[in-house]
Amino acid sequence: MRKLFIDTSAKLANVFVIENERLLSFGIDNGEKTHASNLLPLIDKALCDAGMKLADVDVIGVTAGPGSYTGLRIGVSCGKMLAYGAGKPLVTINTLDFLAFSGFGALTDGAEEGDIVIPLIDARNTLCFYSAFRVKDGKLNAVSDVRSDYIGDIAAFAEKLRSGGNDDLPAGNTKTTAKIIFCGDGALRNRDALESDLGKTAFPDDKDVTGNYKGALTAVAAEIEAAGGDLSGFTPEKACANYYKEVHVTLKGN
Repeated sequence: MRKLFIDTSAKLANVFVIENERLLSFGIDNGEKTHASNLLPLIDKALCDAGMKLADVDVIGVTAGPGSYTGLRIGVSCGKMLAYGAGKPLVTINTLDFLAFSGFGALTDGAEEGDIVIPLIDARNTLCFYSAFRVKDGKLNAVSDVRSDYIGDIAAFAEKLRSGGNDDLPAGNTKTTAKIIFCGDGALRNRDALESDLGKTAFPDDKDVTGNYKGALTAVAAEIEAAGGDLSGFTPEKACANYYKEVHVTLKGN
């Protein structure tokens, strides 16, 4: 199966062209507020480098949140346009799942049973979106929903997970010596504070910490598997960004 994967949820935009489990080509846009103008040329070049046209792709995947409000709109809108035009299924991926699978895949040899993976998406001013996973039987198991907190609260939550003091964990599934693996641009920005607060932590290399093709491959495969392998339900009409933010209204004083 050939996949085109798009992630514009953060400052760094990723495009991967994958065939089965092999990366054929990729593109990166690290510009400031340039995703809108650079994404389509990036996709076109990645497809050309892979010796493919859009018609050759079997499925398109796109991160749909949480993340940058504008970035998510660009990525999801582009994915919908391409899926409509080429008649392809469009799979929307939780950005934190993509990052977690990427970080875990980059540290497979170093991730042990009971270790914790926490992807962080920078929301500025030490505030991050995050979720948490625990390694069990060599796979990632989610132990929290999407949350948003300041980095000090996230460190406290991670320590609570490590000590087994979380009600979401199955009985007996604790490991006080667990390593905590952080990934995502929020991990990059707050690395010093996390290492200072938590001690035993791990971070993927810079090329993997903000997402890689293994994370894209695993995230798309998980969604398709959850649908019983049926791609017919992944229509562009159903695709939408999930911002995970409440609407705040400020009334201007007289």
